[in-house]
Amino acid sequence: MKKPITIKDIAEKLNVSVATVSRAMRNSSEIRKETKKAVLQMAKEMDYHPNLLASSLSSKRSNIIGIVVPTINRYFWSNSIAGIENIAYEKGYKVMIFQSGESFVKEEAIVETLANSRVDGIIIAFSKETQTFDHIQHILDRDIPVVLFERTCESIQTSMIKTDDASGAREMANHLISRGKKNIAYIGGPMSLGVCRKRYEGFRIALEQADIHIHQDLVVALEDFTFELAGEALVSLWKQDPKPDAIFCFADILAIGVLHKAQKMGIKVPEELAIAGFGNDITGKFITPSISTMSQPSFEMGQMAARIILDAVESDEEIVKVEERLIVPTLIVREST
Repeated sequence: MKKPITIKDIAEKLNVSVATVSRAMRNSSEIRKETKKAVLQMAKEMDYHPNLLASSLSSKRSNIIGIVVPTINRYFWSNSIAGIENIAYEKGYKVMIFQSGESFVKEEAIVETLANSRVDGIIIAFSKETQTFDHIQHILDRDIPVVLFERTCESIQTSMIKTDDASGAREMANHLISRGKKNIAYIGGPMSLGVCRKRYEGFRIALEQADIHIHQDLVVALEDFTFELAGEALVSLWKQDPKPDAIFCFADILAIGVLHKAQKMGIKVPEELAIAGFGNDITGKFITPSISTMSQPSFEMGQMAARIILDAVESDEEIVKVEERLIVPTLIVREST
């Protein structure tokens, strides 16, 4: 294995001190322009790469933010990451992105890896399996700032950004009711997730306030957020008597899965069955019929998370301010309802 080039090797080549090379690398005003140019040229010729871990040990800052999300192949998460990166790079920080794959064990290991890699802060959305939060408290106890993002918990004193899921679900359910729907089904995710419970709660309250009976046979809690499971749920729901005249889905990916299966089954949307989602996945805008949804400003939410974590990282205060932002989603009515 080739031995990595160090600033000592560069110093020996140029016959200058290690301190001079180090200051030149940092663009110090104490070093002449000619010397800086010579150092940078030699570093390039020798294929020198800085040791970021060593640099962070000396500066006590790595200028790296860790991001942990359940998956990156969903529009909400990928667009949120783009928002985080937008602010981080603008402020001179890089990001390390990990996906837990909805596994608590993996999430726990990732968080520990990020902490041991000396990241300056962590932005995390919990996996569907996460029920205990000691791994986050442990990170906070090591004075590493953490921002909880979208999937949060109330038992930890740290900053968080989340959607007002209950009010968003209530508004969508009211929209379906305003369309004259009486037999409304709900397809959600695991009720162990707080966000799933809150969206269902908003749905339930809207129906109760409209004096519409909730048929428990029309409430489905899926174990995962996939097109296939949503389609299978529709097959089961369509066997009920009476059949649902509308389905409100926890997320657009489920609504798209339901729509695809409905078209395969010859069900007319929205005439026989109205379909609504949540999250404003870009795909839902361009399929036919387009999906009615609750829009979450995911890019802006990512930017907000980045600003909060960087404020905490760069704060000189011993006690970092805890911020909580509740984002109200916006109803977008399209062809599916």
